[in-house]
Amino acid sequence: MRQHESKEIMMIFSIGPVQEFIAQARRTRDLWFGSHLLSELSKAGAKEFIEQGGRLVFPAMGSETTTEQEQEISAPNKILGLIDTNEPNKVAWQVRRAIQGKWKEYARAAEQQLGRIINIRTWDRQVSDLLEFQAAWTATQGLDYDMALAKTEQLLAARKTLRDFKQNDPGAMYGEKKSSLDGGRESVWINQDRDKERLSTLGIKKNESLDAISVIKRLSLLLHPQQERFYSVCETAFLPFENQIHDKANIRSAVDDYLRMVNTLLGEQKIKPPRKSHADSYDARLFYERRIEDYLEECVKVGGEHKESLQHSISKELENMYSQLEKKSREDRLDFVRPTPYYAFLVADGDRMGQHLRDIKDEQSHIRFSKALSSFAVRAAQIMKDHQGQLVYSGGDDVMAYLPVHTCLNAAHALRQAFIDVMGSVITAPTLSVGIVITHMLEPLEEVRKMAHEAESRAKQTRDALEVHFYKRGGGSLMKVALPFRENPVEKIKILSEHRSYFSSQFAYELRSMYQSYKEMDTGSSWLRDRKLLGDLLWMEIERLAFKKKPEGKDKDLLQQNWIPKLKELYDTDKEPLERLRTLAEQLILTIHLEKVGMVHEETAASKTP
Repeated sequence: MRQHESKEIMMIFSIGPVQEFIAQARRTRDLWFGSHLLSELSKAGAKEFIEQGGRLVFPAMGSETTTEQEQEISAPNKILGLIDTNEPNKVAWQVRRAIQGKWKEYARAAEQQLGRIINIRTWDRQVSDLLEFQAAWTATQGLDYDMALAKTEQLLAARKTLRDFKQNDPGAMYGEKKSSLDGGRESVWINQDRDKERLSTLGIKKNESLDAISVIKRLSLLLHPQQERFYSVCETAFLPFENQIHDKANIRSAVDDYLRMVNTLLGEQKIKPPRKSHADSYDARLFYERRIEDYLEECVKVGGEHKESLQHSISKELENMYSQLEKKSREDRLDFVRPTPYYAFLVADGDRMGQHLRDIKDEQSHIRFSKALSSFAVRAAQIMKDHQGQLVYSGGDDVMAYLPVHTCLNAAHALRQAFIDVMGSVITAPTLSVGIVITHMLEPLEEVRKMAHEAESRAKQTRDALEVHFYKRGGGSLMKVALPFRENPVEKIKILSEHRSYFSSQFAYELRSMYQSYKEMDTGSSWLRDRKLLGDLLWMEIERLAFKKKPEGKDKDLLQQNWIPKLKELYDTDKEPLERLRTLAEQLILTIHLEKVGMVHEETAASKTP
């Protein structure tokens, strides 16, 4: 029988679920491992495609990427390549088998750690039902590269509209306990009360009902031991205070006395040393009253009543230390700020990337584009390390991370600059939009991730922008600020922070009210359309308010000499006068909020950040 001749086929594969899988996380390490695991599945599929004789176009892997780089970056959930074959369906099945095999490796490793404490029927069903895999392909004969790519993408989009309906396989018993992270799946524990000590050693709290997928994420330290310990949001928020401890002898001495008192209170009940958040550092939980209970649960083996008593005693010693340090700070005019419970969650995404992809006309250009994205992903990982941040995901033009508040703006600036530097070699005028949410460490992680994506979406409405949202704990005030990157907002916030003693909160908020009043008048007042007249009028209003609402004790001559010229410089931009006023007011308000949550600017200016 005559064999069919091989044809060049463009193939595209998609792995899911993505957002749902990553989002179901209670701990930051769960969040990281969700994205890491999907990345590992994508890499397994890409490597299998290469072994089948394919030429990988996206993502950039194989001989073009070092092993160290592959560990740094997260592969996207989409694989694109070209292959000479007359059996594309067979290639697709092999890729799918490799992806499923990688997933089951993780599942089996987790199962071995758990032993007989899981319902194996429920476990197997949930593991088998997780992955979604779609494939589409097009013969390239007679088609230009961009036409073949567009057709293949359309076929994949059409394939995704079809659902793979599976027979429902309910839990073994009616009323079976649901997973606390995914209400659509049952808990896999057989007898959680009986096995609570065993589960505790695996990082699972008492009464925490988890499905198979959530358990595999939770066991990431055991399944991926080579990964450096993933720092919590508590440890990240604590970093500015930790810097104070290391830099100032009086604070370090007070902290050492406090920790000695904690050890005395614990006595013989301390079963292991507190974990360290960073090299030569302290356990952050002992410096937040509402996290002391977590420390006691992990490090101390005591009964409920005694634990409450210990928690109360340690909290009392902690408050006493803070009070003494604040008193000494006032008397000796020393700087002391209590550790902030706030941290920054960052999401970044390249602008118009879909359009840039549609502009690609040939395979080699597409490969160069993929290599540039991989290079940016590696740069993004290093930027997070340089700014004391914790990278969650860096794949292609997408970045997700969280950082201490005092480094988040400089990190955003560095990310944007790296994106321009790297992607500028393959596309014209690349831009990056960044969303940052500053929030309390006790806010549910899933909600924080949603808030950060909302900030990023708002930044992308104008593109090449930084959008910062501040959420106060307990449903308090909400602040949202949009700052175009082209106006160098990070450097301006730094300048305002350095001049913070020259303006009051009232001044900042009255500027915002002034903007709203003039904005309402703008619709019916023809004279307000005179740009120069309005610009001069608004500046006189700003200057008048600066003196009227100046901080107590500030000399007017000092304001006139040191603050008014700087304020005028910040106000004088090429935007419309009302927009200049709005931007200035929002920058002032953001500076005030950052100060309230304990922000300390880095000494290095944003412009010097690589």
